[in-house]
Order: sequence, then C-alpha cells, then structure tokens
Amino acid sequence: MEKIHLEFPLNSNSRSMIWDRVGTTGGLEVWMADRVTEDEEGVYTFHWGRNETRQAVLVSKRIGTYVRFHWIDEPPRTFFELRISFNELTNTFILEVTEQTNDEDIEGLTQLWESFAEKLTRRGGI
Repeated sequence: MEKIHLEFPLNSNSRSMIWDRVGTTGGLEVWMADRVTEDEEGVYTFHWGRNETRQAVLVSKRIGTYVRFHWIDEPPRTFFELRISFNELTNTFILEVTEQTNDEDIEGLTQLWESFAEKLTRRGGI
C-alpha cells in the first residue's frame, strides 16, 4: 500500500468558496470530472467523457474542512481525501490531497492530482 500527500496553495481567502469547489458535486465537476452525481446512500459517480465512470463511497466528511472517499473498485483501506487547511505564516489556504492506494504508479497519480489542482485554480477561480 502506498500513500501520497500533496499540498496546493489556493488563491482564495474564502473557506466557503473553496469548500463549494471541493466538497460538493457541482464543485467537483469544475475540476475533477465532467459530471458528478450522488445517490441517497452516499455513492458518488464520477463521469469523464462519454463512457468512463468510477464510483466512490463517501467515507467521512466535515463540512468546510475535508471529504474522504473510497473508490468502490479499490481494495479496502484505500481512500482519497481532500482537505482544506490554512497556513498562518503565508496567510493562504491550502488544498491537501492524500491518497492511500495500491496503485504502483505513484508518479502517474501525482501528475493526475497536479493536473486536477491546475484545473481547480484555473477553472474554479481559487
């Protein structure tokens, strides 16, 4: 099992605006997937293009702070977490991405998250 932890500085002073992009289906559609839906059991379906989908179950969430998912097609104890933290030294918000995975392509996963973070700042305005 591998764990990656990445930090991305954000260009917003508003925790609620950042949370809207990180903790909601509509916000995740801006930067992480083309479409995101949630059913009544907390299962999120992420859609890319016409045919690619993946489902994740919401493991835990603290509004305004973090959201943690488990990809349904991954082994137990794997997850990805999106956390909003504040750096008092730089007076900026940080998006912390943590992923516990069985995927051996850590470099590829890191590049994927870097690409998502770039879209978040460009498309999401934060």
